[in-house]
Amino acid sequence: MPEKYRLPIHDWLVELRRAFHQYPELGYKEEKTASRIAEVLQRLGVPFQEGVGGTGVVAWLESGRPGPTLALRADMDALPLTECTGLPFASVHPGAMHACGHDAHMTIALGTIRRLLDLEWRHTGRGKILFFFQPAEEGGGGALAMLQEGILERAAEPIQAIFAGHLHPELPVGQVGMTPGVSNAACDTLSIRLTGTGGHGAHPDLCIDPIVAGAFLVTQLQTIISRSVSPIESAVVTIGCFHGGTAHNIIPHEACLEGTLRTLNSDTRALVLQRLEDVLKGAEIAHGVTAELKIDPGYPPVVNDSKILEYVLGRTRRLLGEDGVRLEPPSMGAEDFAYFLQKIPGTLIRLGCHDPKEGFTHGLHSPYFSFDEDVLDVGVQLFVDLLTHFEENHALSEEN
Repeated sequence: MPEKYRLPIHDWLVELRRAFHQYPELGYKEEKTASRIAEVLQRLGVPFQEGVGGTGVVAWLESGRPGPTLALRADMDALPLTECTGLPFASVHPGAMHACGHDAHMTIALGTIRRLLDLEWRHTGRGKILFFFQPAEEGGGGALAMLQEGILERAAEPIQAIFAGHLHPELPVGQVGMTPGVSNAACDTLSIRLTGTGGHGAHPDLCIDPIVAGAFLVTQLQTIISRSVSPIESAVVTIGCFHGGTAHNIIPHEACLEGTLRTLNSDTRALVLQRLEDVLKGAEIAHGVTAELKIDPGYPPVVNDSKILEYVLGRTRRLLGEDGVRLEPPSMGAEDFAYFLQKIPGTLIRLGCHDPKEGFTHGLHSPYFSFDEDVLDVGVQLFVDLLTHFEENHALSEEN
């Protein structure tokens, strides 16, 4: 990474990130993580509130002069995953790992606060900046929990823009990715229970085998995407869990499948859900099982605001150069930052994080996931720039 992106606080950022990484906590259990954030904020002399939306923390900086109210979101929770990186600061909690970069997100937000203080923003800037350290992004809807506690109402002034960064291992450090419009997919959780008639594995003719019906479904569901959804649309159905049986020679009474549906628009979602019901009816007829389907609606799509995105693109190109910005297609990964964007115009920014010399190795949610820690400096520089230049950009856009 070019030396110009290295900050004087680089070592502090690395130490903080590694501390977060070594002690990961799952959604709504981030007590020690929140305490560490609070300790850093106390040392920096920054006011904050704990216990927001469960274990969330809200911090704020005020300049004392009129100006815009802006916000930065950083998620806190880890994944239920056992780490395999072998790093000296690897997770000490079996079954929990920061495999989605949330350790970096928290560090970047705290680094942004420290950098703003170093630059004496309270005296030179205008307005107010809120920092949302959010619990339970990984399926727990922590963003919605914070919103339901009224954090926007307590902001006093309407928030004019909100930003969030997310590590993006497909790009190298020093590059960022952004998507106009829909940036991330909506998600639904699918639960299927197949009930048959159990019995001896040597006598399948006397049974109704839910394992065979489930195996049929795993492959048959993929035809919904390949044959019912338009080739120019995007959708994903993935079955991630298949549970059934207790012994090698017993045909079980039931089998359970769990999966996820990802879509970018409501019409495609409705189509896939209808075809899913059709396929299940076919399985009942073909295999004699009874099929029950439960759909648990998840996060809505992440929709970037066009004006905020234009602002971010302009500032990012100034900071990283034209080659530092990549316009990318939507991701089928879901993000509960979507709930904030339903209330506040804003943008999700993907932060390239692999070592340019080594290239891409492991993706998000991998037990081997790691990243080049120089992304911490890039993230801090980027968000400090966005938060300190918004007012002048907003004034120019108003004039135009």
